[in-house]
This record gives sequence, C-alpha cells and structure tokens, in this order.
Amino acid sequence: MSETPLRDLSPEEIAAYDDDGVICARGLFPDSWIDRMSAAIDRAIASPTPMGRAISIKDEGFSGDLFLWKTDDAFRDWVFESPAARVAQQVLRAKHVRHFYDQTFVKPVGCHVPTPWHHDVTFWPVNIEDRNLCSIWIAFDAVDRASSGLEFVKGSHRWPERFKAVTPDYNPYMMDSDFEDAPEIDSRRDEYDLFCPDMEPGDCLIFNAHVVHGSSANHSTEAARRAFSSRWSGDGVRYEDRHATMPLLWDHGLGTGDPIGGSLFPQVLPAPIAGECERRTSGPEPPDLAYAQKVLASVQVRGPKS
Repeated sequence: MSETPLRDLSPEEIAAYDDDGVICARGLFPDSWIDRMSAAIDRAIASPTPMGRAISIKDEGFSGDLFLWKTDDAFRDWVFESPAARVAQQVLRAKHVRHFYDQTFVKPVGCHVPTPWHHDVTFWPVNIEDRNLCSIWIAFDAVDRASSGLEFVKGSHRWPERFKAVTPDYNPYMMDSDFEDAPEIDSRRDEYDLFCPDMEPGDCLIFNAHVVHGSSANHSTEAARRAFSSRWSGDGVRYEDRHATMPLLWDHGLGTGDPIGGSLFPQVLPAPIAGECERRTSGPEPPDLAYAQKVLASVQVRGPKS
C-alpha cells in the first residue's frame, strides 16, 4: 500500500496548483525513496528499454525512458508503495487514483538539448479536455535554470489553445496534427509570468497536464540533471486513440472513450485491483520485442519531452 508523505500539501500549495498549474513542493519524500530511485535512474541509463533506446539522443548525451515500472522493481514499487499516489490525490481531489506512466529525463553536463515549450496533454492518448491529470517531477541533482531546470508559464493551463506535441528533434510523427504551434515564448519572456525554481535533490514539481513548460540545454559545467516524473490520473479520464501521441508498447485493450484503466494504467488508490497487477507483481513484464519494434518503426519516435 502507498506510504503517507512526510507532510501534506498546504492549502496554499493546493491553491497555487489550481491558480498557476504548477507548484514546487519540498519535504514530501523520505531520503530512502530518493536514494533508491536515484540508483534506479542510473540503472535505467546503463540498461535502457527499447523505448529508452528510441527516445534517447546518444550523440548529445540525453537519456530518457518510459514505462520503467513494467520492467524494474524499484519503479514498480514507487508506483504502489511510495507516497507519490497520495501526493497526486491531494491535487487531483480524486477518490480513485491511477498510475498513468513514468518517465526519466537525464541531461548530463554539456548536454546541449533544449526542450521546446509544450504542454503534455497533446502527447498523450487521452481526451485533451480531461483535466484530472498531473505529473510529479522529482530532481535527483541540484538544478536551476542554467542546468536545464523546468520552466513554466503560470496560468497557461487555462489557455483555450492546444499545441502540437513538439520533441527536441521536431519529430514529424508527433507534429502531424491540427493543433496550433506553441507561442514563441523565449523572445517575449517579459510578456509571461514564468516560474523556474531552484531545486535540491528530493524536491518536486507537481503540475497540471495542460500547463505550458520547457527547459534549456544543460549549460552547467559541473551539474548533471537527473529527473524522474510519475504521471497520475484521477476520476473521469478517458482514453483517446489519436494520431501523433506517444506509442504504447503493451496491449491495453482500450478504445476511444473508455475510462483509463487496466494493466497498463493500474489503480493505486484507494487500493490496487488484483486483476490489473497480477502479471507485474510476479516479475518483470517487458513488451513483446517484435511488436515494440514495429510500433517504434512506424512512428519514428526520437527525443525527450521534459
């Protein structure tokens, strides 16, 4: 069962999440979890999954991976045993909380890969009007704007526009949509209310799937930027089989309009559902390699997103 966080989010933090679309929260996770997940991230860098090999940019040093909870027990335990689900529940105000997916983002010293401005919801196979989705992005190294700290446009989760899913290499599959281009924020920074907090290991950003964010390259000559994001869904989130969304390498059995659920998106709170978790609790559950290769070849996915 999910542990209780070291503290609850304050009413002021929850109000800021609602108003700004993002908060930086500190002191939620025990050091034991931060240490364990730090080692798990290093292990993922050394042994990437098929998706990790597809989205990493080896010649630039960027390393990333997705759905690690399916293959690595530390990430699985984070989903079902860490305080993360209970933290997500506080901002989602949801009775039922499901794990959507997890993702690592590692930019070592000198990794000159910026992340274009984007919001997450258009990357995901969900109804883009569903708001009950959040991310918990945890830093495992000290990070600031110069070392590729995430930067957000406060209040942009309330904008009516939906923007193309743009990867750093401008992958044509992900951009092949009728959504608008994201605004040119960097050249008009004084027109936006921007938020990029300095962070220490264990600090986390909790943000809405609709808030616009991005990051620079890692310009630091001393600090790597290792980060891990777990994505969570609350009540009422629906699957949408839409073009130009992240590929799913496991069979999930969902059709457009179905509630997010099943073995790929398991319930964590109020309690896991046995039938959704049995395969994973009995051991690693890698995707079928031939199927994964076929999916990745068809979409030609490459590049990190956060």
